[in-house]
Formats: sequence, structure tokens, C-alpha cells
Amino acid sequence: MPSYGKVRTAGAVCGIAAVVVALGLAVTPAEEPPAIEFVTPIHLQTVLGPAEIVLDVRVPPGLRADRVEIFVDDAPLVTLHDPPWRTTWDAGETGAGHSLEAILHLSNGTSVGAAVRTSRLRVTHFEEVALVNLYAVVRDAAGGYVTDLERDDFEVTENGRPQKIERFTSERKPLSVAIVLDNSLTMEGKKLERAQEAALKFLDVLEDGDEGMVVMFSDEVVVAQTLTPDRKRLEAAIATAKAKGGTALYDAVWKTSRRMEPLEGRRVLVLLSDGRDEASSGLEPGSLHTLNEALDRALRDEVIIFSIGIGKNLGSQPDFYGRRTLKSILDEMAKKTGGRALFASGPSKLKKAFEEVADDLRHMYSLAYVSDDTRHDGTWREIRLDTSDKRLVVYTRRGYFAPTEADMSASGSF
Repeated sequence: MPSYGKVRTAGAVCGIAAVVVALGLAVTPAEEPPAIEFVTPIHLQTVLGPAEIVLDVRVPPGLRADRVEIFVDDAPLVTLHDPPWRTTWDAGETGAGHSLEAILHLSNGTSVGAAVRTSRLRVTHFEEVALVNLYAVVRDAAGGYVTDLERDDFEVTENGRPQKIERFTSERKPLSVAIVLDNSLTMEGKKLERAQEAALKFLDVLEDGDEGMVVMFSDEVVVAQTLTPDRKRLEAAIATAKAKGGTALYDAVWKTSRRMEPLEGRRVLVLLSDGRDEASSGLEPGSLHTLNEALDRALRDEVIIFSIGIGKNLGSQPDFYGRRTLKSILDEMAKKTGGRALFASGPSKLKKAFEEVADDLRHMYSLAYVSDDTRHDGTWREIRLDTSDKRLVVYTRRGYFAPTEADMSASGSF
């Protein structure tokens, strides 16, 4: 699904929500039960961008607050142990609604909770500008990065028709990156250790305004750390990886892409795996989703996949059905989404593979054009991006799915 810019004349509030949390524990009469309430955000408030969550905690005499757990969209955000009962939160810029829950755990082992929901941004009027965003890496014949191109050096076509580039910059855009690690049993030992070391070093790519998340997959897909700018949290999540079970490769791509869909800026999925999608029993696939479904999801959610394959025989090792090699699968996921596939013959080569991904992310152009096809028909539209110098090679996504009327009415914006 492409990103659509909106010129809005709306009655909606688009400011940054500020949240103030109660300081200390309020002592209440003995007959009153313990309670926790959201001071901000208030129920059904529209919240955009950076905000604070503020809680009013009331504990009767004889008890104390052990901790307060806060969840956003059912995912853990933070655990607070002392007042003031406040924390920061990024509600994003898409205007999507969120569910927030706070649970107060008391010293006697009991707990009470509170929940609020923020509202989706509602726009009363807008003019639609269909901006299709592209992120591109350009290399010369020797494989070096080309970083001095201007808008007029690029040519873009959609389904063979020339399009006008409306926005262009070579300045760095904010990055949302998901590190997706295979922690199946085949990764046990040096493979997983080296993968963790390389992933930790890869975090150097994150700068101010960037965020990361950590996902692991074996028989199931686990979000070890939700999206955060906090490097220490990301490091701690990577360190928890333990080898076990089978390989739900396609489910990992599908679920991570879906989770990244609401995010702004560059959405990047860095995937590392050493094996085929297969259950631990070896008798069935490891995923509920197929390769095509996973790739379709990534393309619809505009996720750029950088795939890193580890092993000496990926070019000859077949998938579960014996139809394709693992190398060709990782290649396809990367190339169609605008990323790159890299292959490490052994654990010692993983650090270099992650470094190459980081280099690509540092050398991306950002372009956007207004499609001349205004239909909301959900069809696949092929994109070709070239430069006037035909000796150069451009890496970007190969197309996108047009929105449908249902998409437009459901979200109000893209």
C-alpha cells in the first residue's frame, strides 16, 4: 500500500499530547479500595507523536504499590516501581487509535487495573495527493555508492508510463528497523552467538529519531522488544535469544511486516536465517503463511527487506516442498521490496553482512511521485527507477499495490 500525503483542512486536533503523572502515593481513607486511573491521555482522545502517560495511583493505609505495568496495544511498554507514575510514549504520526492499560500491583499480592483507548484521527475534509514513496541505493559499475545525484538524474515509470518526481532528497530519513533473528535449533552454538554479536554492532546504524524492534522466530514468532529508540532495551532483547524448535520463516516476515505498517519513514526488516521454513518435526512447514503471502504482506506494508542467509549450501538446499533453493527465496524477498540479499558462508562472516546492510541504509535517496493512475482498484503497479547514466545500477522496490476504496474509507489517509 503506497503512502499518501494529505492536504487537510480538518477539525481534528493534531498536536503533541502532553501527559503529567501524579507524584507519590495518595493516601485514601481506609474504607476506599486501591485504584489507578489515567490522567492523560483521557478516553477517546486523539494523540499524535511524542506524549507522556500520566497515572493517578491511590493506595489505602497498610498497603504499598509494588509496581505499575503499562501496556500499549497489548504489548508491554514499561514497568514503573516508584513515583512519579509517568512515562513517555510515541503514539506515531498516522493518527491510528491505540489501547492503553495500566495494572497496579500491591504489596499484598492483589492488583487493580485501568484502561483507555485513544481515537483515530478523523479528518472532516481533505484533498488527496497520491504520493508513492521510493527509497533507492545507487551503485556504479565497480559496486561503489553514488551519492551526488540530483532529482533530474532520475527517471521513474509506473506500468511503463513516465511519472513526475515531486519530492527528492539525499538527506537521511528517519528509520524504523526490525531485527528478525532465526533462533531455531539449527542456529545453536556459534551461529547464534555470532548473529547476536553482529546484530548488536548493527545497532550503531540507529541515530536520533530512529527506532528499532527485535523479533525472534523458531516454532513461533516472538516480539522480544517492541519499537523503541532505547538501545539498551534492544541490546537486552537480542541477548535473550536461545536456540530451540523449528523455523517459522514466512510467519516471521508476515507478522513483522504487519506490525510495521502504521510506522512513518523508512520501514526496514533485517532478516537472518540459516534454514528452510520447516516445523521441528520435519514433517510439515514451519509457518501458517506461505512465501507468497509473506512477500505480499511486506509489499503492501512498504517494508524493505534485507535478508542475510548463513550457511554454505543455501544455493543448493531446497525448500520444504523441493521447489526452490533457500538462496532464491531470500533473494526474491529482498529484491522485490527494494533491499538486498547477503550470504555468509559461516558465523565469522555475519559481521560483514550486517555492516553492508548498515552501509546501504546510510546511502539511500528518497523520492516520491504522484501516480497518474488515480483508480483505487487494488492492482499491482510495476515501478522502474533508472538514472540518466545507464551504467549505474539502482536498487529500489519493484512496485506497489494500489489502495482500494475500502482502504480509503477505513483509514482516511495513506
